[in-house]
Amino acid sequence: MRLDELVRALDTMFTLSAWEPDPAMSHWVPHVYRSIDYDYTNALEPDFCKHFNGLMLRSEDAVAKAYCAAFPTPEILRKVLEESSGGALLFLHHPVDLEVSGVGFLPILPEMLMHFKAQGVSIYTCHAPMDCHETAGTSASIAQAFEVSVEKRFDPYGLGFSGIVGTIGEQTLDRLVERGKQIFGVDRVEIGGARPASITRVAVVAGGADTPRLMTEAEELGAQAYITGEWYPRTSPPDEAGREWAKTNLVACRAFAEQTGMALLGFSHPATEFLVMKRHMAEFFKGYGLPVECLPQSDWWR
Repeated sequence: MRLDELVRALDTMFTLSAWEPDPAMSHWVPHVYRSIDYDYTNALEPDFCKHFNGLMLRSEDAVAKAYCAAFPTPEILRKVLEESSGGALLFLHHPVDLEVSGVGFLPILPEMLMHFKAQGVSIYTCHAPMDCHETAGTSASIAQAFEVSVEKRFDPYGLGFSGIVGTIGEQTLDRLVERGKQIFGVDRVEIGGARPASITRVAVVAGGADTPRLMTEAEELGAQAYITGEWYPRTSPPDEAGREWAKTNLVACRAFAEQTGMALLGFSHPATEFLVMKRHMAEFFKGYGLPVECLPQSDWWR
């Protein structure tokens, strides 16, 4: 199908015309490309360079296959180039990579952007609008998978809310953790905070919800468990300001964990943001008659 037709459908689904520049990516995209002294505005779509959502890289005018991933890791990008014969679209949540156990945010390297363009693979990204979408959203997909009866949304983010609080069928913490492992396809879970005897009310925030402010708000809304990707930061950014923020926030998150009555469950930043690809975006692209492949990371905690 035509790339422009597919882009219009995605833009409409996520109401991109109503959004201001992405609250997070309007900072991180310029930041990571400045760090390598590269003028990304010459390579990426003009509208993306203003709003940091939507069609990021235009290659061929037609799309024959869609790929979905959370982050543009080198592994994911290589796989798309190896498999694609042109006329493809890579749909991403993040327009920039993120090493959650490394240096943090990283750019898609200029030479990789050139390879994608030469091979006819376009890139579309949707960050905050997807985090806040009430059905095809990152947090919404988690709530659906855990069968949460949604009672309230919290954490204002752009035009919506990134967090969800609601009730679930009564279960033990161990059962909730095992269920999460199956839902996200992970073996490792970062567990902190308290160990409630039974859990009937949870807060859900996909990705990196590692701030005491967010966790405090969830607890004040009655959550007994906090389901997220990361509840404390583990990056070591290369810049001094970034390292200082990470260190300070790590201390604050660990202090919160010592005194909270909630269980804190980190299932990995990218894993919690990949779920929406499997639950919603694959069906979206299939609805347009496109074959689609969802690409998980081999290491959810890299």
